[in-house]
Amino acid sequence: MYDTLDPTLQRVMDRVLHEVADISLTSGHRGQAEQDALFDKRVTKVRWPDSKHNTYPSVAVDFQPHPYPDYTPKLWGALGYIAGRAIAIAKEEGICLRWGGDWDRDGDTTDQSFDDLFHLEIYRCDT
Repeated sequence: MYDTLDPTLQRVMDRVLHEVADISLTSGHRGQAEQDALFDKRVTKVRWPDSKHNTYPSVAVDFQPHPYPDYTPKLWGALGYIAGRAIAIAKEEGICLRWGGDWDRDGDTTDQSFDDLFHLEIYRCDT
């Protein structure tokens, strides 16, 4: 799965693993069948080929902390912490990264219509 990620995203996630927290990567590139199945389960908002996971190499990654917290507030805290540090690392690398807990990147995590706290994706910095 790691090999399906864009090399710049690999570099960011390597740094997250070594500098921030122990994480597991759970999803990189997705083919059409997988993407559409996740859409049908309402796990994602978009069908193939409209997800950043559908590019090859993938410019999106899903991750989780390891070990996986069994208490929801601790999980949410860990995801937010890791995502925030990943965004900062990406910025150091000259990459713009968006988290699925703050899609519009305004710092307000309460105004989302769809939360995907496990998701990070590269976006064009000029948009």
